[in-house]
Amino acid sequence: MARIALRWVIVALILASLLLAVGIALARLQAQRDTARVVELQIPLDSIAVPLNADGVGAQIIEPATLSIRLNPYPPRAAAPATVTLVALDRKTGRAMTITPTLSIAEPTQVEGRDYPMAPQGNGAYVVSGVFFPKPGVWRLRAHIDFGAAEPYRMLALVEAK
Repeated sequence: MARIALRWVIVALILASLLLAVGIALARLQAQRDTARVVELQIPLDSIAVPLNADGVGAQIIEPATLSIRLNPYPPRAAAPATVTLVALDRKTGRAMTITPTLSIAEPTQVEGRDYPMAPQGNGAYVVSGVFFPKPGVWRLRAHIDFGAAEPYRMLALVEAK
C-alpha cells in the first residue's frame, strides 16, 4: 500500500513540476509581449516632414510618383485664407496621375485633424482653400493620397502660422 501511495506522490510531483514549468514559460512570453508593446519609436515629426522652401513648395519622391505640395501664401497667417495645391506626377512617364487626395490639418499634438477633400483641376493639380489655421503656432498638414492601392500614402508637412 505504501508503494502505491509513493508512486502517486511521485506522479503528482512530476505533474506539478510540468505545470510549474509551463506557467513560467507563459509568464515570460507574456512579459516579452508586453515589453514589445511598450517599446515605440519616438521619431520627431520635423525629421519626417517634407520641408517647404521660401515659396511654400515641398517635394517628395516615392515609388510610384513625384509629389509636390504648395501652400499659398507662405508663411501662412492665422485666421486668414490659404490654398494648398498637390500634384502627383508618374515617375516613369512624367504625366499627372489621377489620385484621390484629402488634406488633414491639425496641431502637432492632436491625433486626428480636420479633413478637407482636394478638388481636381484641369491641369492635373488638386486644390483646397480655406481658413486652415485658426490661431498662430505650428500646424501639421497631412495629405492622404489614394493611388488606388490598398493603403493610401501619407505626406506630412509642418508649417508655422504667424
